[in-house]
Amino acid sequence: MQDFKDKAAFVTGGASGIGLATARALARRGARLILADIDATAAAEAAAGLRGEGADAMGLPLNVADEADWARAGEAAAAFGEVRLVFSNAGVGGGSGAFETYDPEVWRWTYAVNAHAHLYACRTFLGAMKASGEPCHLALTSSLVAIVPPPISVAYISSKFATLGIAMALRNELADTNVGISVLCPGMSATNIVATTARLRPVDAEQGQAAQTARNMTGVLAAGMSPDKIGEFVARAIQAGDFFIFTHPEWKEMAQAQFAEIVGAFGASADPDYAGDDIAGLVAANGARRMNVAVGR
Repeated sequence: MQDFKDKAAFVTGGASGIGLATARALARRGARLILADIDATAAAEAAAGLRGEGADAMGLPLNVADEADWARAGEAAAAFGEVRLVFSNAGVGGGSGAFETYDPEVWRWTYAVNAHAHLYACRTFLGAMKASGEPCHLALTSSLVAIVPPPISVAYISSKFATLGIAMALRNELADTNVGISVLCPGMSATNIVATTARLRPVDAEQGQAAQTARNMTGVLAAGMSPDKIGEFVARAIQAGDFFIFTHPEWKEMAQAQFAEIVGAFGASADPDYAGDDIAGLVAANGARRMNVAVGR
């Protein structure tokens, strides 16, 4: 999607951080912005700020974990303009501490925000985007921790891994449509995700070592990359039609080691007499002509 001029873009988590920074970058390219955020006041203020810079923008409240909220947001967006770009970006950090100590409510909430919301976004906008016949784009925010998992929140890592899987599967599904797709995988970014997670957490605040870990992460992320740099990078990548958007190249060596281990684990077949999986048949059975992997191109 190369031309953003006068195209309506719907951005979740749009009141701050990477969402707002990307919205600004899109606005500089002529897009009309719909900033959706769970903080209605912040969304309205961010939209007012964009309007002060000459952009056409509106803010609206949206709890991305609530599908009914998506229906209301979709109606408000339709009144603003036909959405041609969706950036499903809102996220939370999940919980800290040992996996077996997780509160199930925190686990379910993390997945609702970080993964389920992508389904709600697509149910709200993707059908109309396809039907428009115009160039459209869908971008999802995952993370480099989905590729190289560090020893942090299992809920966060696995929900971002789910987002990566959603994007990779949709890449195949959208291959022959007018809708492009990207998956943003940033490294450490100077956002307020730790404070936002603590504020929105559906159960009592973390205590002990888990609370200390959250405080430690606040300091780590404060030294992360500027969201403004990331937002501009994302806008350029969408214009270029990039699928993977990797903003932090220092993770490349770790990713290479990760995938070398995976590839190296392939050995002899469990059944030496088995002819091998019919990958082409698998693809055809699902109504597709190809898979979006390098060997299939």
